[in-house]
Amino acid sequence: MARSVSNNGIGALYGTFDVDQTENEYDLTADDVGKAVALSGDNEVDFGSDAGLLLGRLEHVQEGLATVQVSGVVRLPYVSPAPTVGDQVVINGSGSVKQVGVDEPGRGIVLAVDGAAATCDVLL
Repeated sequence: MARSVSNNGIGALYGTFDVDQTENEYDLTADDVGKAVALSGDNEVDFGSDAGLLLGRLEHVQEGLATVQVSGVVRLPYVSPAPTVGDQVVINGSGSVKQVGVDEPGRGIVLAVDGAAATCDVLL
């Protein structure tokens, strides 16, 4: 019997945060669930800025509150430069992660990369 390894969700720890606003509109919506987020203020999250520090994976958002997985294994979309197994990652400012660059503050360790789906599993 074929079996695939799945680490997604192992050791999950969640936090609740306010969602940052721009011109009285929330920066994150239900369409953003599953994307990478960063701290934007005191207990507040958004997509952050390119090469910023990853907080975690957006799990739920409603009425200006966000649930974020901040620890454990998360599956996140990535953009170029694609991370490789063993890399740390940073956010790209649009909900994805990418390989950490020189002198960038990375987070986590990449456990697996799915090139076809453009996702990677990261242990936070």
